[in-house]
Amino acid sequence: VGLCHFSELSDDHIENIQTNYAAGEKVKAKILKLDEERHRISLGMKNSYFTDDIDFQITEQEESDEDIEETGVADDDADDEARSILLTDSTGMDIEYRSGVSDVLAQAESRASIPPLDVTLDDIEHSDMENFISENQENNEVTAIDEKSKRQAKKKAKEERALRTINIREETEKLNIWVAYFNLENQYGNPPEEAVQKVFQRALQYCDPKKVHFALLGMYERTEQHKLAEELLDKMSKKFKHSCKVWLRRVQVLLTQQQDGVQPVVNRALLCLPRHKHVKFISQAAILEFKSGVPDRGRSMFEGVLREYPKRTDLWSIYLDQEIRLGDEDVIRALFERAISLSLPPKKMKFLFKKYLDYEKSRGDEERIESVKRKAMDYVESTLT
Repeated sequence: VGLCHFSELSDDHIENIQTNYAAGEKVKAKILKLDEERHRISLGMKNSYFTDDIDFQITEQEESDEDIEETGVADDDADDEARSILLTDSTGMDIEYRSGVSDVLAQAESRASIPPLDVTLDDIEHSDMENFISENQENNEVTAIDEKSKRQAKKKAKEERALRTINIREETEKLNIWVAYFNLENQYGNPPEEAVQKVFQRALQYCDPKKVHFALLGMYERTEQHKLAEELLDKMSKKFKHSCKVWLRRVQVLLTQQQDGVQPVVNRALLCLPRHKHVKFISQAAILEFKSGVPDRGRSMFEGVLREYPKRTDLWSIYLDQEIRLGDEDVIRALFERAISLSLPPKKMKFLFKKYLDYEKSRGDEERIESVKRKAMDYVESTLT
């Protein structure tokens, strides 16, 4: 495959390649480097490379045999054997050119004799893939590639360009590009699982590893590749065992799939997580239990953490929100009564009374609204005495 670097297109600076060259246009290039190992030829198209080229002049003769004189300087050591090159003039007539072999012709012939390379799309760097397709449309190998592979190549090139142009500080935008790349390889990769893993390993070098793992996990879950998702979660639980978010994701997956084993996961998480993360994990896991239709287990978890931290009004508030969402008024009011009976600082008690009053106002029962107001006044009076 012949590739021409942007800096080798012209002696002058080029702002836009499309304004100077078009797909399918015939150009003159000089071979700068031949990489046999990677099956690549580096080309140069600068005008300065061709200032010393030998010019040939075709002169038509009226005689039956047409001779073309060579205007270049012949090499004294050139082989005497004549070679024939068939040229076609502007009128379509075939002209047979015979001359001694110069160094230039010998080099040109050696280049022309290089056999076509059998290179698949996967062997070409993404940055070169668009050029490979656009500049070789008439090549038999390219025309044999089906439309699906062409679309895949163009999308890959697009993702690669996006990754190169996004500012390194724009972490979210860069991660979104990697997610799009995951989806692309998952759809078109051959085979998809291996193609996705290659992109995944690349993404780990440029983005936060935990975020990349969650991005891949999300793709597996969206495409219902449950086995791969489970395997990835197992790896994440070991690699990020101090992450509350990872353990909560395991609980969420078990509840979503209605599988048993939530309590063992919770127990294991509490052993791995730092102690200062226990309250956060338990309260969030309890919320997942409520939302998954298992409120009894959620209540049990909230009751347990409130026994240890009874003055955490944030926990009371979260617990109340889950009960309010379920809508059992007797349970809700009983929980509010427990909360306002606590001996807490005035600021925290004010928060609980206000939440209780807002709830009763949403129900529209004036008698109960007045009842909450009286209890609030009683608390204020008790603190003043």
